[in-house]
Amino acid sequence: MEHYSETLLTPSKIRQMVPSGISLGIGDDFFISRLQDRPEYVHLKYPFRVDCYVAAYCVEGTVDCSVNLTDYHLTTGTLLLFTPGNIVRITEPEQTEHLRLTLICASTSFITSIGINPSKFLIEAMDVLRDPCIHLSADETEMLHKYVNLALDITKTNPQFIKESIGGLVSSVFYQFAGFLADSKRRQDLETPVRTSRQRQMLEQFIKLAINDHTREHLVGYYADKMCVTPKYLSKIVKEASGRSVPEWLNELLILDAKNMLRHSDMTIKEISASLNFPSQSFFFRFFKNHTGQTPTQYRDE
Repeated sequence: MEHYSETLLTPSKIRQMVPSGISLGIGDDFFISRLQDRPEYVHLKYPFRVDCYVAAYCVEGTVDCSVNLTDYHLTTGTLLLFTPGNIVRITEPEQTEHLRLTLICASTSFITSIGINPSKFLIEAMDVLRDPCIHLSADETEMLHKYVNLALDITKTNPQFIKESIGGLVSSVFYQFAGFLADSKRRQDLETPVRTSRQRQMLEQFIKLAINDHTREHLVGYYADKMCVTPKYLSKIVKEASGRSVPEWLNELLILDAKNMLRHSDMTIKEISASLNFPSQSFFFRFFKNHTGQTPTQYRDE
């Protein structure tokens, strides 16, 4: 059975894993690299969990990977976004064609220190959890290249202000990527529910609570109490704003956690059931099968 590393990968650790190419690193806060050749994959044999925001852009060639157990095939022009807590695996393709990647990594503390509030993008973050792979247009690709070139040029300036200069640039990149994602989703789905500012605010608040508390609390009433509204009102707002019900949001997070633990840990099914706060192992079995079509045992033994 494969195991994901218990050590969360930070920007500096990712830099150690992919040493080739032109790069810039600022301690454990930030790392950007333009990889010219296929990096060594010895450190990426098993799944690992990231503890930072990562953007991987495929400039040329192809590479296969999985994010939260879903496989993706990156080709030229593809941007793959990881958020803190994602479980990632890089798999070596059979062909060894030339590969060029651009990596941008920023720690959560660095993002916060430069005035960005990630919770503002919780809805977009949930979109990334479901589908972290997007294809950039020609204009978006050109903009990304300009950011990367400017970041690398900054290394030639006075090092006393590199962190501050990079901080301002990363802030711009962060918002630019949020725009890329929003534009990509609009191109893919023209029927996205229209949200009022109040609906969006409540949806963001609910998703933030759900991400933090879903392993402990599974009932709508808990989240409604936290938000000082009735369960009926919360259910109505979340459904109208996202097109998905409160239980659907919670169940998606629970199933993702369950799949990760079943596939990449030695925990018993009983231990997994307890860690996700199910009332019994049999209840967890029924829940998992109802949502995946398989029992936890069948999924683990695949």
